[in-house]
Amino acid sequence: MLIEKDVISIHCSEFGTYHPDPNAEIAWTINDVRGFLDVGPQCDKCGACECESDAPMTGKPCEQGGPDVECVGLSFAYVCLDGGEALCEDCASEEDLRVTACSCGQDNKEKDNNE
Repeated sequence: MLIEKDVISIHCSEFGTYHPDPNAEIAWTINDVRGFLDVGPQCDKCGACECESDAPMTGKPCEQGGPDVECVGLSFAYVCLDGGEALCEDCASEEDLRVTACSCGQDNKEKDNNE
């Protein structure tokens, strides 16, 4: 297991950006490069990637393009900022990682409104 079995939340802002829950002991976020040419990491737990192969990757070069072709990894991955692990959506769900609406700054907004 890559993380403790407590639910860890990742905040999603109203603009669709992600950041770690400031109260979490372990900082997780999301690497979202969908629609861009950037490559992302493979899943460290199951080896999932978005290469055009039927078999999950095992850290070796992609077989469909030959030994010199780099794996494209995942365009959407849960990433631990404290250790560098990356998880696909299925493995993140198994590890109890959850995306929640960001409420950071709500206390400051309410405070400003009450003044």
